[in-house]
Amino acid sequence: MLNASMPIAMAPPEVGFSSVLKMSGALFFILAMLLLAFYILRRLNLGGTFSPLRSRDLQVVERLPLGPRQNITVVKYRGQDLVLGVTQDRITLLQTRDEVNGKDDKKFAGILKKETSGSADS
Repeated sequence: MLNASMPIAMAPPEVGFSSVLKMSGALFFILAMLLLAFYILRRLNLGGTFSPLRSRDLQVVERLPLGPRQNITVVKYRGQDLVLGVTQDRITLLQTRDEVNGKDDKKFAGILKKETSGSADS
């Protein structure tokens, strides 16, 4: 006695070219999304936060963009603040300052402001 509501037998799924193509497309899409996420993390400089082996001696404190590929960057390295001029072709050390000398902050900011406003020609 067979009940009409019970399925008699289910056929195994057919494995054909279309199902293989769908599976490969889905795999390609997932890999493309992973690569895109990795690229975005690298461009936003967020990829370094996931690396536990990274040394904490070098730290970017602040970045001031001056042009499309030019900026002034303050980097902290082993207790010193380094002011770097960064262009597409080179990196130039503009000034160093010990972290301990906190009282010359106004002088440092004045020099930085003077350098950024005076170098508009180059």
